[in-house]
Amino acid sequence: MRRSRLHLALLVLAGLAACGPGGSARSPNIVLVIGDDHGYPDSGFMGSLVVRTPNLDRLAEEGTVFRNGYSTASICRPMLRSLLTGLHPLQWNARVDRLEREGVQRSPAERILDFITLPRLLAGRGYASFQGGKFWEGTYALAGFDEGMQLHGDGVNDSGDGTPLGRETLEPVLRFLDAHAGRPFFLWFAPALPHIPHDAPEEYRRPYLERGLALSAVAYYANVTRLDAVVGALRAELEERKLLDDTLLVYLSDNGWDQLPDVERIDLLFDGPRGKGTLYDLGFRTPIVLRWPGFVPAGVVRDELVSAVDLFPTFLDYAGIPVPPNSPGHSLRPILEGEGRWPREAVVEAMTGVRGGVGPYEPRPERGWFVRRDRWHYLWYEHAGEELYDVVADPREQRDLSREKKALAARFRHEIQLWRRNATAPFASGGAERGGR
Repeated sequence: MRRSRLHLALLVLAGLAACGPGGSARSPNIVLVIGDDHGYPDSGFMGSLVVRTPNLDRLAEEGTVFRNGYSTASICRPMLRSLLTGLHPLQWNARVDRLEREGVQRSPAERILDFITLPRLLAGRGYASFQGGKFWEGTYALAGFDEGMQLHGDGVNDSGDGTPLGRETLEPVLRFLDAHAGRPFFLWFAPALPHIPHDAPEEYRRPYLERGLALSAVAYYANVTRLDAVVGALRAELEERKLLDDTLLVYLSDNGWDQLPDVERIDLLFDGPRGKGTLYDLGFRTPIVLRWPGFVPAGVVRDELVSAVDLFPTFLDYAGIPVPPNSPGHSLRPILEGEGRWPREAVVEAMTGVRGGVGPYEPRPERGWFVRRDRWHYLWYEHAGEELYDVVADPREQRDLSREKKALAARFRHEIQLWRRNATAPFASGGAERGGR
């Protein structure tokens, strides 16, 4: 019965989508390019004077950059779920907990069946969809993709038939584009770069070696430039097929990275003490870049606080599909088109097992939270203290102001408590299912 209600909700939404209320007369192809462990400062268009990213810079010049974008986690899997479902990780967890209390048992890879996903909704508008690269939720079909890459290793779809997407080939994507010519498509493109192994060929390493940088910085920056080259190759394919001008092309990273050019990185999986796996800005923040000529303004940089959950309603908005009830995100389309004021004044997220305990690579046992509002970034560990930073004056978050500004810290703690209660209530109580999930 539960699955049938979910199926009915999908059918209703698909029927509404066919009418296209509030949608473009022209539904774009949607290409979502997902960087992996790409630090927010580490692109030319974000001001780096070291890292070479000519293709991403061109994408930014031709589109709009939200430079205060935020991931929903500073590790990959919960963030990728947010892109698929439009939910914060805390909301995903609340719904899974409720379903388990009700006796609905699934393997972790099959849990995606209990959620409405972006490819399922786009299918109701006639989109073909392809999952390429990193993807944790079982098989692509479980999440509603029409086609995708094969499982490998521990269930991460990052190598397909054994040849890594992006690092060595674009062939799976090209075959998909060939098979669906003339039909709108959604492409999930996650080539697991610049993620380890930082094994970029010499052509990408040489410019950084010549600068005398730390070897770990050379390896990471070279992989960023390698990612940039892959983005350029994908763009060239879309252009050659005369698809580029009919495509909403979006770039963001799943989480950040903390790398200084003159400091050797200690850990092979993680980066510096402010990056991946932490609550700090270098772990969560990612620029979000959108390009669609004639529909997304070119050469614009915006400072609104936006979240990865905002892409789910943005894509549905441009495709002419109603957003499911209880979706927490806001479509970026109105402000891109100069209509109205951006409603999000703060970003709030939570994560368990965050780094930042006794040592920089040791996880704290409890859940951590953060609020980003205005220039302030507040971190709260439920049983182990708090931190407050002015990220405009102190972007690397070196000076903790929580003791100096106790009233401000207390206000942010209260904001976290309110957000937690309001965000999880529909998913813990079952309201999300009645609302179409």
